[in-house]
Amino acid sequence: MSSLVLMKILESAPARYEAGMRLLSLGAIPRAQQRAASLAVPTPNTRVLELGCGTGAYTRALLAAGARVDAIDHDPAMLEQAALSLATPLAQGTLVLRETTAAETDALADDSYDSVTASLALSEMSGDERAWLLRQASRVVKPDGQVVIVDELRPKLRWQRLLLVATRWFTAALAWLVTGSTSQVIADLEGELGAAGLEVFDESRSMLGSLAVVAARRCERAERAPLEQEAA
Repeated sequence: MSSLVLMKILESAPARYEAGMRLLSLGAIPRAQQRAASLAVPTPNTRVLELGCGTGAYTRALLAAGARVDAIDHDPAMLEQAALSLATPLAQGTLVLRETTAAETDALADDSYDSVTASLALSEMSGDERAWLLRQASRVVKPDGQVVIVDELRPKLRWQRLLLVATRWFTAALAWLVTGSTSQVIADLEGELGAAGLEVFDESRSMLGSLAVVAARRCERAERAPLEQEAA
């Protein structure tokens, strides 16, 4: 799914970001976000933490599903565009936008959200950054809640992986030349979630297997671990 790399270029023009991503993905990204929203918001008034909200396209889907959203992003231009397009839920109090980095989630209380979710954010991080953030997500989500991720994953089938390698290099190089950075395909998100104490219960893919919606819950063993340590 080489078109996702161009997200880095579109971020330099927040007002055109959503339209550009819809066009480049042939509508696959909005469809994936709708699917993710249905998993992250199983009931109305679900309290959701959105990591890396950008211009608010996925935020809008979460709100439409009935969520109360705390959305964070480090880019003030993106947040400004989100505030413009989501003025009504901001005024109604169903949305809070915060200019902060994902690293600052360590200040959030344990078990404070029904869902934690991110769309096209983890693939912009290093492996160590993702590991830290997923541990924080596992900590702040309630035991019966869910962590839902939309992102660029390595396809499972060999021919899909070969096609991704063949098509992705050009847009990755272009994004690097224009913005000085690029995204990366996540090789084993399920394994990274497992290392953070989360167990996948739902996964769907599109765009030749490279765009995934993955939902996970806390592992039972992760819940028991502190009690076992205390008993020891």
